[in-house]
Amino acid sequence: MSDKSLETSSEMSLKVSLEGLQQGAHLSVQQLYTLTHTLNAALKGARLQKLRDPERHSLSLKLRSPGQTYYLTLSADPEGAWLRLGREQPPTLPSPTGVGRWARAHLEGTKLSAVRLLEGDRVVALEFLGPPATDEHPQRGGALYLELIPTLQCLYALDLQGKVRSWTGRVASRGLHLGRAWTAPEQREGFEPASLAPLPTLSVEEARALLDPLMSAEQARAEASGEDKASREARERAQLFKKTRARLKRLVTALWGDIERADEAELWGQRAELLKSELGRLKRGMTSVRVTNWFDPELAELEIPLDPTRDGKENMERLFQKQRKAVRGAEIATERLEHAEEQLAAVEALAVELAEAPLDEVRAALRQLGALRERPQQGKRGEVEKRKPYRVFWSAQGEELWVGRGGADNHATSFQCARGQDLWVHTRDVPGAHVIIPLPRRGYEPHIETLRDAAALAVHNSPQRGEEGAPLYLTERKHIRPVPGGPAGKVMVAASKTLIATELEERVERLYAEARRRGSI
Repeated sequence: MSDKSLETSSEMSLKVSLEGLQQGAHLSVQQLYTLTHTLNAALKGARLQKLRDPERHSLSLKLRSPGQTYYLTLSADPEGAWLRLGREQPPTLPSPTGVGRWARAHLEGTKLSAVRLLEGDRVVALEFLGPPATDEHPQRGGALYLELIPTLQCLYALDLQGKVRSWTGRVASRGLHLGRAWTAPEQREGFEPASLAPLPTLSVEEARALLDPLMSAEQARAEASGEDKASREARERAQLFKKTRARLKRLVTALWGDIERADEAELWGQRAELLKSELGRLKRGMTSVRVTNWFDPELAELEIPLDPTRDGKENMERLFQKQRKAVRGAEIATERLEHAEEQLAAVEALAVELAEAPLDEVRAALRQLGALRERPQQGKRGEVEKRKPYRVFWSAQGEELWVGRGGADNHATSFQCARGQDLWVHTRDVPGAHVIIPLPRRGYEPHIETLRDAAALAVHNSPQRGEEGAPLYLTERKHIRPVPGGPAGKVMVAASKTLIATELEERVERLYAEARRRGSI
């Protein structure tokens, strides 16, 4: 075949690929090969400027080449995976997906080194590489692998060693594990690798000329289907209400379960009473004891398990403690259930009231209601960091302390920035700043001096400033909730311990000096 015939065949194959792509058709391996060949010629060396998460199973890449910006979207939707090239920036979810978080940390700012089709099958690979490593900075880079194989649709993020670091959803039949090297999927029975026709080398200009109709067709398709800014915002608004409703419904179901488990309280109390009458014969080391169940009308015998490391009295107290915990848990769950059901009803009302409102207005209303869960996004290098609703201090042990700036900022600090397991400190019975001790992980216990420093900050930022011995609330953030209809920052506390403020002047002086040194105030 002559070079001219080969080129004509290539262009025809590419056009078929592009038409099929825009129509959502099932592309052949040859078509995908032609498409990746053209994308590689046009985009190789492009800088990955930004990543977005249009949907849970997709990732959009903003690629900048000299004189041109492309938005390449990879989707591993279980209903049908695809990739698409366009000129317009797609929408993004409020919080990034796992693949999105990893790609932002390791791929943003790197350059696209290759676009390939792997293994003669439907696996598209995009490889990225940053500047060479230095003593101060390791080399950044990795790859994104989009598997377009029926029943195996998935998007993988790989590090420079080819190990899987994240995915849009685990495909059990693939047998892959996080932290292990990516391997090609097993070939299906009867599979024969495609015989890929050779393609001519394309210059950047030639490749771009072939891709321009693709982007124009994509824009026309979006306009024809109504995918303009207004319709995208309407879809995001509907998804936001759907996610908020689903989260609150899951919470209501879980709280009903906590309340139903309170029935166990009576059982623990009965067993403890039965042990009380048998303390004389209970010895340390026993694993169980049989007693007459005086609470049973037929006086049947009951075997009660024992902790062999405890004596009889300690086993009895343990059962009474379980009873008290079950009763208290039911009380807290009942209070939280009432609030969750109120929030759910309010969200339903907002969905009707704000059915056509701007997305920002919807988010603001859900935040005010306390029904929106968003973690603050980490700022990128060189960007101006968004204002935080709290000031940051550091305890004598180097642990962070967040002090709300007051009013609505207190509300935002506790209900938008803090997590459920973070510790919350506040003066008792008087207004003041919300102080949060953010915990790096569940089960972490801050140093006692950190608790005392938090108490000093809470008293200093309240009408009790300077009062030694002032009592404060200490509880997990999940045990507080806003007062319905009350002012921003006013809360109800379901369960707490008491913390006493001491050495106020010395602690406050040190805390503010360290914050000024670090530039946080």
